[in-house]
Amino acid sequence: MNTHTALPDWAYAYGGAYSQGIIRRAPDDFIVNEIPSFEPSGKGEHAFVFIEKCSENTEYVARALARFAGVRQRDVSYAGLKDRHARTTQWFSVWLPGKPDPDWTALNSDTIKVLQATRHSKKLRRGDLVGNRFNITLRSVKANQDALKQKNTSTEELKLAIEENLQAIKKNGVPNYFGVQRFGNNGDNLNQAFNMFESGKRPRNKQKGSMYISAARSFLFNEMLAKRIQLNCWDRPMDGEVFGFPGSQRGFSQEGTSEELQRWRINRIHPTCALWGKNESLAVKNLLDIEQAVADANPVFCEGLINKGLKQERRAARMLVPDLFWMWQGDDLILRFSLASGYFATSILTELGDIQEAPREYYAEREASE
Repeated sequence: MNTHTALPDWAYAYGGAYSQGIIRRAPDDFIVNEIPSFEPSGKGEHAFVFIEKCSENTEYVARALARFAGVRQRDVSYAGLKDRHARTTQWFSVWLPGKPDPDWTALNSDTIKVLQATRHSKKLRRGDLVGNRFNITLRSVKANQDALKQKNTSTEELKLAIEENLQAIKKNGVPNYFGVQRFGNNGDNLNQAFNMFESGKRPRNKQKGSMYISAARSFLFNEMLAKRIQLNCWDRPMDGEVFGFPGSQRGFSQEGTSEELQRWRINRIHPTCALWGKNESLAVKNLLDIEQAVADANPVFCEGLINKGLKQERRAARMLVPDLFWMWQGDDLILRFSLASGYFATSILTELGDIQEAPREYYAEREASE
């Protein structure tokens, strides 16, 4: 990987349906509801505010809460970032020791709506959520150019191909890729990471520096996972396997026992790929060969991550979606599913074909008219 290199087209697990469609044509085409990891107690010095936002990002809402409550921005917390071009719900906490709650409903606007307010003894921290529920509408689903080059694909044939992929996804899951949003527009976060590691200069904005580090690490993981897909072993153990648990960054070496294989078959444990860092890898044999080949091809990223002190960890290679539901409305496809924290909905969408976001000019025109 070097600067000004576009993101690769990482391998599909199911060959990719010969289709194309559009997401986020309107905020209600992409609905995300946060699943919290605990319920607020109703008492404490932290106000918990449950908000529905539309066409606003999480940090904008956090700033608005801080201004409204008359507190420092660092006194406002949330469990995770939510998409801007979507309709989403999530909890925020506001530290108000010894202070009464303001009338939170006065914060309501066309894009922000307070749904609930209560109290809790501790603030929200990043990662204080089980995951998210998604309701996504793919608009104008049709055959893409690859399909049309091969043969004239009827609407019925196209829907059948997509539904076959959806059935496979519901049964076996999808490759647990990091989503393209992790890498910034046109992979810019990767270019910035490359420049940062080569120059040794970290940006003044610590948050941006963390984003660049995360992008580099995620890129290496995706490269390793893509190679496993090409070898048809992304969802099954290979020689030298390191198993892991869903959502965990820890792994354990393959033992090869019948009990271990049974745990894999019933989806209690998963094959993994490396989250690169210092310390010796748990991978051996064929798996180590794959991961080392990716590392050798990307020395700036690998050495940069080690120099930043990151420890080598693991991430599950497959992501299960057992509650996946779908239905057609004409040429629009509606998908509903839940994902654990840290998993990406785009991992599902990319297995259905060439799914593009509505052009940014569309958002600009829509927002200007509101």
